Amino acid sequence: MAFPAHANITEKRIITAILKRALAAGYSVSVFDGEEWALRRSVDLEAITAECHATDETTLRFWDATRNQMGSIWLVHGNEDDVISDHTDNSPMAALVKGL
Repeated sequence: MAFPAHANITEKRIITAILKRALAAGYSVSVFDGEEWALRRSVDLEAITAECHATDETTLRFWDATRNQMGSIWLVHGNEDDVISDHTDNSPMAALVKGL
């Protein structure tokens, strides 16, 4: 995965787990970097992780195969175990963050 040098191992593990779960569930991922949607509906793990650490916070939005929005996860980088700051309160998003 493409992570910058400042990302710590804990955040790498958590974010990679979320993304792998999402892609395994058949979701595509959009990445908001605080200013714009840097990536839209991607299934490319390398591209998503590259955009994920472009700023101090990232919003990941997840879409199912029929392009229905499943929810979002807000990441605040630098918080280590607490990198997941918030997420949509529904079962699909709860499944992505469970145990992380």
